[in-house]
Amino acid sequence: MAKITSTIWSIDPHTEAKHGILRKYLDAWLPIMARWNGRILYIDGFAGPGEYMGGKDGSPSIAIKAVLEHKANLKSEIIMIFIEANKERYEYLKQKINLFKIPRNIQIEYICAKFADTLTGIFKYLDEQRKGLSPAFVFIDPFGFTGIPMTLIKRIMENAKCEVLITFMYEEINRFIGDNKLWDSLIETFGTDKWKQIISEKDPRKRMKSLHAIYKEQLECGAGIKFVRSFKMVNKVNKTDYFLFFGTNNIIGLKKMKEAMWRIDKSGLFQFSDVTDNPNQPVLFDMLPNYSQLKNILLQKFKGKSVGITELENFILTQTPFRETHYKKQILGEMEKAQPPEIKVKCQTKRRKGTFISDCIVEFL
Repeated sequence: MAKITSTIWSIDPHTEAKHGILRKYLDAWLPIMARWNGRILYIDGFAGPGEYMGGKDGSPSIAIKAVLEHKANLKSEIIMIFIEANKERYEYLKQKINLFKIPRNIQIEYICAKFADTLTGIFKYLDEQRKGLSPAFVFIDPFGFTGIPMTLIKRIMENAKCEVLITFMYEEINRFIGDNKLWDSLIETFGTDKWKQIISEKDPRKRMKSLHAIYKEQLECGAGIKFVRSFKMVNKVNKTDYFLFFGTNNIIGLKKMKEAMWRIDKSGLFQFSDVTDNPNQPVLFDMLPNYSQLKNILLQKFKGKSVGITELENFILTQTPFRETHYKKQILGEMEKAQPPEIKVKCQTKRRKGTFISDCIVEFL
């Protein structure tokens, strides 16, 4: 991505796709969190001006509209913190957001500073007060790969009910990984120097796969995140620009994010390409998930074994790209109808063939 110096700029299709994921997830996250918590936070760590050329919404506007336009009655106190280090964009953002009619239960805070400095200061204050961070969704969307230390992501995730959505700038990391002047920044971003083993790798696919794997492992092991998913964004010259990493310790959050990602890419590959995006091209049919792939995954894991529906669903949700809605009718139903049957189902309560309730035990024959 070329460095942007203007206050506002044109939006790329993959950025719109990213914002689509953000909006769809916030639509699901807000009512769940507001129902059980008196105060929730939305933090945009690299907020930008709130608008693109042509009047298209930036992430702060998208987040505020998700709150204002939600069908649920969101009664909790919602604190929205927008952090932007560039003074001109910060001032533009304030003017943009001031156009909204904000209800009393929503508190908007603008901070003209660096993301890492701001969050470090917040945590220092909370530590002094012996308090924890309120349930929060933290959107971390930098231009480059600096200023998002893994130690800070770990600090965020040490607080209960916090989640992160991070833009991992693969293209820039891959391009500058051999520049030793940037190694300290890379160590800070990854929380390790394992990425150095990629410097001599010539195969571009292996480089991408390895860097993705190292960052994912660091989010899981270094930052202590239980569930991590990623979504690949491909630019107009058909190169991977960045990955969008989502991290949560709540399985419901994982379920809702996978739903949001599947809406953007119905193939289940979790990727979006500017090259193939054409909003003027009519869609003749929706692409279906690769059910045969999911069936093969289940057979590899469970063939010759019996498994409960809850365990099966959790495996699909946490260990595969598929959603928890993809297996009953499309996989188990067809396997039960097969001649000879490919599964045997036992339930304590009466059920109709082809349905699979929570107390069912499925034996993969």
